[in-house]
Amino acid sequence: MRARRALTLTVATAAVLIGTSAPAAAATDYRTSTITYNCTFPGVGAQPVTAVAGFTGPDAVASGEAITAGFFSGGIAVSPDLYQLMAVSLGYDGVRGSGTLPITAVNAFPAAANAGVVIPAVFWDSFNRAFYFSGTGPVTFTAGPPGAASFRLGTPFSLAIEFHRRQNGTWMPWTMACTLRVTTPGQYTYFSPSVPVS
Repeated sequence: MRARRALTLTVATAAVLIGTSAPAAAATDYRTSTITYNCTFPGVGAQPVTAVAGFTGPDAVASGEAITAGFFSGGIAVSPDLYQLMAVSLGYDGVRGSGTLPITAVNAFPAAANAGVVIPAVFWDSFNRAFYFSGTGPVTFTAGPPGAASFRLGTPFSLAIEFHRRQNGTWMPWTMACTLRVTTPGQYTYFSPSVPVS
């Protein structure tokens, strides 16, 4: 029988982030707020989804030291209307896959890097309309001059997704292309807090 999660994206992903945090004492959890992207889906085109992400990194670093973003994880959720279209009308009731998510840096180098992620298979229902990702390895930056280093979830990105078809039990490959949804005011895509640099 399929395991089903009946948690909202925020609560469920918070549990994912807590569960993957590093045990080291001198480490901080860095997280985004909920961010809205437009992502492409089979049969319905680009649709808004909400995402959150987080990683574990050092409490503080000296200029020139490494900032290693590890235990990268998060989730992406579809709206009730999109769930109705995908799962009820079109018969796509599950998702799995992999890909890369861009992280951009301020006062750290390189200015951008990609975090590899895997998406374990999950089956949707009306309560669980999200899928979750975890990093395949750490992403390392070098701290810039004294001050603070900041990181944000970049755009655009794409994921190599497979959607499960309820009708015949097969998985259909799909490239999910996502761009940051334009809003007024603009969205805050930074991980919080910033990393102090001495």
